[in-house]
Amino acid sequence: VVEVGPGKGALTAPLLELYPAMRAIEIDRRAIFYLATALPQVPVLHGDVLAYDWHALRQELGSRVSVIGNLPYAVTSQILFSLFDASPSIRRAVVTLQLEVAQR
Repeated sequence: VVEVGPGKGALTAPLLELYPAMRAIEIDRRAIFYLATALPQVPVLHGDVLAYDWHALRQELGSRVSVIGNLPYAVTSQILFSLFDASPSIRRAVVTLQLEVAQR
């Protein structure tokens, strides 16, 4: 399981109980620093999810990846399209989005 944009870990902590081998991708260095202190057992990769190499992660893990995240309004569409493009490496994606995005 890979969490996209964990921020301060509101979803991360409960997910960690279910998926102890989970990891996260975060672009904000402040959030990465916070998570390193609050949830040091979760590897947090610093990077832009839009440029993430899902195929390489699939190769590393030996299986398709499950993705979860509360997507930010400003880049929701771009993240969804990026996940669609990476669909051969993604088993499933469970995301939440703002109502306004869903209505578009």
